[in-house]
Amino acid sequence: MGVVDPFIVGVLENEPSWRWFGFTIDEATEGRATVSLIVDSGHVNANEMTHGAIVFAVADQAFAMAANTLIPHAATGDAQIHYLAPSRLGQRLEANAVTSWADARRAVVDVTVRADGEAVATYRGMARATRRA
Repeated sequence: MGVVDPFIVGVLENEPSWRWFGFTIDEATEGRATVSLIVDSGHVNANEMTHGAIVFAVADQAFAMAANTLIPHAATGDAQIHYLAPSRLGQRLEANAVTSWADARRAVVDVTVRADGEAVATYRGMARATRRA
């Protein structure tokens, strides 16, 4: 495992969905993050391909981790994904997120999702600072 920002460690303690999906947070620091997942039988559709929602979820988790290293408590303001190729049961999905622009309240993060090293999707999201009570 690479470096994981202490804020992200705290976020993950209160976010059960990342465990439910089976994600591993490999890195999350300085506007970058890497999240991985081994595709299991609960992640595939009737076509025996990884369900698009799972691919989106791993990309979105990497996006969120990268954005939150720069803007704590940020939330998704907008996201778009392009599916390039299928992935399948047993493959390792890896989402690599890199912040391409940020200010004090917003960040744009680009993510590439790969299956066993081959690109299967690109994702771009915009994070926004949230109001905390």
